[in-house]
Amino acid sequence: MSTVSLIAGAIGGALIAVSGLWLNDVYGTKAAYGTCKQSYPNIPGELLLENDHVVVQRFSFPPGQWEGVHAHPANQLYIHLTDAHWKVRYGDRVTTGREPAGSVGWFGPVDLSEDHESVNMGDAPIELIWVTLKEGCTG
Repeated sequence: MSTVSLIAGAIGGALIAVSGLWLNDVYGTKAAYGTCKQSYPNIPGELLLENDHVVVQRFSFPPGQWEGVHAHPANQLYIHLTDAHWKVRYGDRVTTGREPAGSVGWFGPVDLSEDHESVNMGDAPIELIWVTLKEGCTG
């Protein structure tokens, strides 16, 4: 399956799956988590689509690269385009995990004060798509 097919299928299926979550203030918070665009201090992203409802961005995480401490807006869907081996940190709490290419998941808001960042523990870049629903965030 081509990367384009994988992206299109994953985004389409994921948006259908979460379409019922267009609720006001799903996580009990709004603008406290910043804009609707995901940003990392150490990883540039590519804006693929932005309209009145969603922001779609693509990121490539080089091996060994920490993202830098960052926040997440509410109502985010992620799609792994490649296999991933992550180490994730929230303050002093550290976990590791793996995600296969094509995996899709939901991510709630993370405030900058949570001291959150991740690092690519693998030998190849991790390619990731973030789809952020604009409901519940600003900008």
